[in-house]
Amino acid sequence: MKYTLRAEPIEFVQTAPRRRAWSADLQASPKQVFAALTDDPATWRGWFPGLTGAHWLAEAPDAAEGAPTHGVGARREIRLVKPVVFHETIMAWEEPSRWAYRVDTATVPMANALIEEWTIEERGTGSRVTWTFACDPKAVISLTLRFSPWFMGNTFRRAMKNLDRKLAPIAA
Repeated sequence: MKYTLRAEPIEFVQTAPRRRAWSADLQASPKQVFAALTDDPATWRGWFPGLTGAHWLAEAPDAAEGAPTHGVGARREIRLVKPVVFHETIMAWEEPSRWAYRVDTATVPMANALIEEWTIEERGTGSRVTWTFACDPKAVISLTLRFSPWFMGNTFRRAMKNLDRKLAPIAA
């Protein structure tokens, strides 16, 4: 069963009832990190724990010539451990510093609205990556979300360590 989430504007990242953010430093440049985040979503399987599959569903509807085909408005599908599947729409594409997506549908009734934002800042010769999870949780999940920051933070840290290892040969 698919649950449709409320379509919020990108400002929801700042105004959501529940907002959590985690940061990590990587050796790779912001450009390399941005490319890894925004490239073929199937590559996330190699570094993001629990992701079992992903692919683009649609290109950006109004991609101008020379603009990224998977920029703002593009849609993708993300599969986590069964039965979790998300359909997402890209909300922000500001290479190489900001990328965000809204969850449009989910196979679990976890939120009324959800946007995830990734920001990348230059930090010395590397990058600081911040993942922000902004949501309006459903009542049944609200209690679980009080305990999920530890789990989500741990997942993020593992993902960033994996991504750092993957990008290390490129950054060298």
